[in-house]
Amino acid sequence: MVTRRRVLASSSIVAATGLAGCSEVQTLLGGPDPRVVDMSSGLSENILSGELDAYALVENQGGTGDVRVELRTLDGNGNVLNRFEQTVEIREGARRRVEFQIDVLSDAERIDASAEPA
Repeated sequence: MVTRRRVLASSSIVAATGLAGCSEVQTLLGGPDPRVVDMSSGLSENILSGELDAYALVENQGGTGDVRVELRTLDGNGNVLNRFEQTVEIREGARRRVEFQIDVLSDAERIDASAEPA
């Protein structure tokens, strides 16, 4: 027999499952809430292509958990040329410097970074 309680419970499960990939839901469930607070790279006019070191400083304002950090190289029009990513664990309330060694294409003019729960 289908009861109102069973329908409401099923609806809640479906809604939570549909949103499981959203960072807001993961934060509510006690997961990480990462933010890139600083980023640095050796990309400059002197280095037009090749291998360089870069890092993203990520602050976790949520619970301890895995965080996916992504660096992207972009051309002058904002088109993504390459993506580089790492998954790292960051403790609750901590900051972590995530270092990358990346190959930069000659068209790259800037690098940006993002972080999200993994």
